[in-house]
Amino acid sequence: MTLIAGPMFAGKSHALIRHSTRLGRAALLVKPGFDTRDGAAVVASRAGASAAALPVSRWPVLPPGVGTVLIDEVQFLTAPHYEGDLPADVSAALAAGVDVIAGGLDTDYLRRPFAVVEALAAMADRREMLHARCHRCEAPARWTAKKNETGRRLELGDADLYEARCDRHWSAPDRSEDPAGMPVPATVPAS
Repeated sequence: MTLIAGPMFAGKSHALIRHSTRLGRAALLVKPGFDTRDGAAVVASRAGASAAALPVSRWPVLPPGVGTVLIDEVQFLTAPHYEGDLPADVSAALAAGVDVIAGGLDTDYLRRPFAVVEALAAMADRREMLHARCHRCEAPARWTAKKNETGRRLELGDADLYEARCDRHWSAPDRSEDPAGMPVPATVPAS
């Protein structure tokens, strides 16, 4: 199993699309059923690539010949958006000889880990940690920052709601900035 993780704007969906293209009909690309940002049955990257995807709310029945399941936005595949236990479903697929490549955010906008991603990371033979470019300074960015607090941990959005940030520029939402444009340091809440 491979886990591709990192902040928003890092190219995780693009990496899954590349794997899907390379594997062709031997792969099934799935995405959360409620994520219709790019269309109900499409995964698209900011680089302009796209691929057909099966929207899911539970583990799919695999068509004959499919040997790899690619999962986009894996952090969303928990209740109430997913019926079942994704790590258990992935474990069963692996035991049946199906390879799994999952991509998603490893932490939320407050830098708290997603439990489903942590569980998949523990199962992974291979982990690819991707970085984006900080929206403030262009340095490598490890974190997703939310521009405005909405009270929701799991929330679909793009550049309208989120930015990639480096350690220096990350801050929790609704924090004021000093006159030089640097965020006032925020404490990260305990998980």
